[in-house]
Amino acid sequence: MLRNSQADVFERAPARPLRLGRAEVYVGTCSWTRGFESFYPRGFRSRPEARLRYYATVFPTVEVDATYYALLPPDTARKYVAWTPDGFLLNVKAFGLFTGQGAETARLPEGVRALLPGALRTRRRVVDRDLPEEVETLCWELFLDFCRPLREAGKLGYLLFQFPRWVTYSERFFRRLDYLVRMTRGYRLAVEFRHGSWVEASVRDRVWGALRERGLVYVVPDEPQLEWTVPPEVAVTADWSVVRFHGRNAEAWSARGADVKERFDYLYTEEELRPWARRARRLAAEVDRLFLMMNNCERGQAAVNAQMLLDLLGGG
Repeated sequence: MLRNSQADVFERAPARPLRLGRAEVYVGTCSWTRGFESFYPRGFRSRPEARLRYYATVFPTVEVDATYYALLPPDTARKYVAWTPDGFLLNVKAFGLFTGQGAETARLPEGVRALLPGALRTRRRVVDRDLPEEVETLCWELFLDFCRPLREAGKLGYLLFQFPRWVTYSERFFRRLDYLVRMTRGYRLAVEFRHGSWVEASVRDRVWGALRERGLVYVVPDEPQLEWTVPPEVAVTADWSVVRFHGRNAEAWSARGADVKERFDYLYTEEELRPWARRARRLAAEVDRLFLMMNNCERGQAAVNAQMLLDLLGGG
């Protein structure tokens, strides 16, 4: 039972997407826990249910990033369904094994670890190319078991497949796209690249065309502009569009050994976000749904910047 002070907060109307042009525009963040201590009123910070219920009164969508690190049980998804209002959308980040990042062996479910060859069970991390087919198939089944309650409740947005910087342009990768489509039929997929080779002038039309042919959303990144990073060029490859804001902490992104907390520690200024508000209005004329997602989550900057962007779009 929520305390009276918390119950009073939940009498607030749920957040709703903006209507711009033909699009519903969802502004949100790529986490609602990590670094969000200052976002929640006192009394909300230690209760997962209270946090998500409060979040849904401020923003109409959020990204679930815990699924990137572990295969969560479907009961967790059912809780998210119960804790959020009708119309709220949860976007799910795909398990790291599916995008070349690998996974910590200790965090794999017991049933998955039991199928690993003995030599793999002692490794700290495993990657997909080392796994028997039955193990990878089981991982897919467990991942989609988590997603299914969200989809059945009408609360699932996109599944995000984020490929790390060492996944560089290759024609062979298009077979990987076909594999993702085959494994996730009925789901909306968004693809994000972390290496600039995917949008070099000589190949980007081929890449965007391959996504378009498969109905996949190209994720437009805003991130520091280094030799290897992806420029924030807008491309529409489906009837939804996703922009993810990673901050512009170029020093941390270029430093050897910088951790996640350092790389995503960044607060956008209004002047930096104003051009994105203009781009968002143009994008809203081309798609049915537009997601503007802040991933600079380490010290609560994501919530501050998401509200700032809402204000710039006229929805604050």
